[in-house]
Amino acid sequence: MYLLVLLAFTASAQNLAWHDLAKLPVEGKGWPATAHRYDRLPAKAEGVVRPPVWNLSRESAGMRYRFVTDATRIDARWKLRNTEKLAMPNMPATGVSGLDLYVRDAGEWHWLAVGRPTKPGPVQEGALAAGLPKRRREYLLYLPLRNSLDTVELGLPAGASLEAAPDSGRKPIVFYGTSIVHGGAASRPGMGHPAIIGRMLDWPFINLGFGGNGKSEPEMARLLAELDPAAFVLDSLPNLTATEVSERVGPFIEIVREKHPSVPIVLVENVNYASSGYLESTRSRAANSNAALRRIFDARIKAGDGNLHYVPSWQLLGGDGEDTVDGTHPSDLGFQRMAKGIGSVLREVLRVAGDEGFVPLFDGTTLSGWKMHDGLPKVHQGGKWWIEDGVLNGTQDPPGKGGFLWIDRPYENYILKLQAKLDYPVDSGVFLRVGPDGKSHQVTLDYRPKSDIGAIYIPFGVGYVKRNQEGVRALRKDEWNDLAIRIEGQPPRIRFWLNGYLLTDFQHTEETAKGLPAAGGIALQVHPDVGNLTLWKDGNRVRFRDVKIKELR
Repeated sequence: MYLLVLLAFTASAQNLAWHDLAKLPVEGKGWPATAHRYDRLPAKAEGVVRPPVWNLSRESAGMRYRFVTDATRIDARWKLRNTEKLAMPNMPATGVSGLDLYVRDAGEWHWLAVGRPTKPGPVQEGALAAGLPKRRREYLLYLPLRNSLDTVELGLPAGASLEAAPDSGRKPIVFYGTSIVHGGAASRPGMGHPAIIGRMLDWPFINLGFGGNGKSEPEMARLLAELDPAAFVLDSLPNLTATEVSERVGPFIEIVREKHPSVPIVLVENVNYASSGYLESTRSRAANSNAALRRIFDARIKAGDGNLHYVPSWQLLGGDGEDTVDGTHPSDLGFQRMAKGIGSVLREVLRVAGDEGFVPLFDGTTLSGWKMHDGLPKVHQGGKWWIEDGVLNGTQDPPGKGGFLWIDRPYENYILKLQAKLDYPVDSGVFLRVGPDGKSHQVTLDYRPKSDIGAIYIPFGVGYVKRNQEGVRALRKDEWNDLAIRIEGQPPRIRFWLNGYLLTDFQHTEETAKGLPAAGGIALQVHPDVGNLTLWKDGNRVRFRDVKIKELR
């Protein structure tokens, strides 16, 4: 069996057409006039910057291709310029020399595949993804973080389309700094924090991190000043002593400011090293460097620099010692934390709106667009809904009676986001593709003994098609909870996230979806007392707010 699969795989690979990506625009490159396509500094910088900086600039960190294809399979072939550096002692080959593929899904980037450098010699090759439905999608391919790249090609089935993705029109964020900015020690090229922030904000970026050599030198400041970015992020403290911070960072900012008087500049403190709680040397090194940076920041703010911003160390690593690979260089967890801390400042600086493409369904002041569902069985016609302090409240009324509050529109494929707060015990839920008789898909919010949160329930005769009695573990008791529900396809696939956890991923079959509407309204529920079940305590409420939807095309 294995031999048959291998032969089929090989035959399929032989029918691929190879495309040199040099024919497409490469993102993440600051200067067009480079000695090699995948160099990060211009050719004129050789002999101007120190030799270690120049050598490190030959590494393709942060460079990437965005492209659109309808291919059902994507292979990659790439040629490395440094075969002696496939991996590093603190960083795997997938991050140092590999490729990283993402796909845009409902406007958001989702990881798809990694290109593993496993072959001897410079040329690496392998399948990234196979069995994709034939549909035009946008992809994002990150190039190696810590190796030099000669060429990169995509292998697509003959006849598959390939074109550059549309340019966002946004100026890039320029990150300058040390090995941490460079990407050490990410497991994949897309996991360095500049890349994560780029996806988080959907914003282009340029990575000018230089492992061990981000020293805020004037020649680098003059090079950065040649660029035309949306913002600069300066993060060189891990490569500087406190004295060097005091001597170099201020003049570095001044050189950049002379050319860019109003462009935001974000200063980043030194990370708190994992051993800082136990070793005075690392604790004082970070503290003294950060104090020197704060003095520079305060002085410039006092002097009238109105677009200087600051990221303190507590917004970087977590302080639990679990987010680095060696006490200094972040793991993927560390990079996620750094992206959250630095990204939150950049989001404010660049005024990036969150949840782009979502439309509010609840305005916080009226029930406009919402109504009671009067097509349900009589036992489910009741309940009381009202607005208080911008929150939609629901309770049984009269006691023991409940029903649906719904929007009667033919929604089909969409992502629904909302926040919910549940008293205990209550029985509630969010209903999708609701028909005139109430037939629909319920994502349960049953916060009561032996019940489910995140189950899929078909009301009025069918029952559970997917149980989730462990879902309550993700619920924040007596607090607001973030809910995201995605439904698409026919028969539909339903996914439910609670507070960032994917609790449910259920694919209907023709049988389980039989008789259910292909499109319909959205409903919130106050469940009535039925049978011998005691579901609510008198006066208990279910609360919702920030309800919004993004339809999928």
